[in-house]
Amino acid sequence: MKKIFLFSLLSIFFISAFSTDAYSQRRHKKKKKSSKTDQYFDESGFANKLWYGGGFVLNFSGSGEVNQFAIGATPMVGYNVIGDIVSVGPRIGVIYTTIKGRGTDFGIHRVNLPSFTLGAFTRIKAFPNFFAQLEYEYETTKRYATANGLLFIENGEVFTAKETRDNVYVGVGYNSGGLWGYEIMLLYNLNEPENTLDLPISFRGGFTYKF
Repeated sequence: MKKIFLFSLLSIFFISAFSTDAYSQRRHKKKKKSSKTDQYFDESGFANKLWYGGGFVLNFSGSGEVNQFAIGATPMVGYNVIGDIVSVGPRIGVIYTTIKGRGTDFGIHRVNLPSFTLGAFTRIKAFPNFFAQLEYEYETTKRYATANGLLFIENGEVFTAKETRDNVYVGVGYNSGGLWGYEIMLLYNLNEPENTLDLPISFRGGFTYKF
C-alpha cells in the first residue's frame, strides 16, 4: 500500500507537469505553423527545454581484511515543463564495486558486485540557485556477507545475494548556475527498509549543463 501511494504521488506530479506543457505547446502551434526542424531548434522547441546532469562515483575503502573499490556514473536528463522552474526526467545509475579480501577459509578472494538504478524525478527551482527534488528510484544490487570481519565463503566463492529496492527520495540542493554548473544535494529516503543498517540520508554531488 505504501509503494502504491508513493508511486501515485509521483504520477500526479508528472501528469500535472506534462499537461501544463502540452497545453502551452498547443497554444504555440495555433499562433504559428513551422517545420518540425524549426520547432525542434527554436527557443520554445523540445531541444531547448532539455538540461543535462549527473555525477561520477570513484571510491576506495578498506577495513581489516576487506578492501573495496567502486566506479560508476549517474547521468540524468531534465525537461523544463513550466519555464525553467519545474522540470521532470529520468535518472540512471551504473556502479561496479570490486571486493577483495580474506575469506572464512583464510584464502584471498575477489568478487565484482554490479549495481543498477533507474528512476524518475521532479525538480522545482524555488530560487535561482536552490531547488527541491522528489525522486522515485528502482535499485537492484548485489551484496556480500562477512563473518568475524572475513568474507563469508560458500562452495569456494564469496557469498552474495541480490537485493532490489524501491527508493523514494525527497530533498533540497544547491546549483552554481550558468551554462556549466556544479551541484550538491541532500536527500532523505522515505522508503528506507527497516531491516537495513544503511542510513536514509544521502549526499550527492555532480555537474549540470543548461540547468
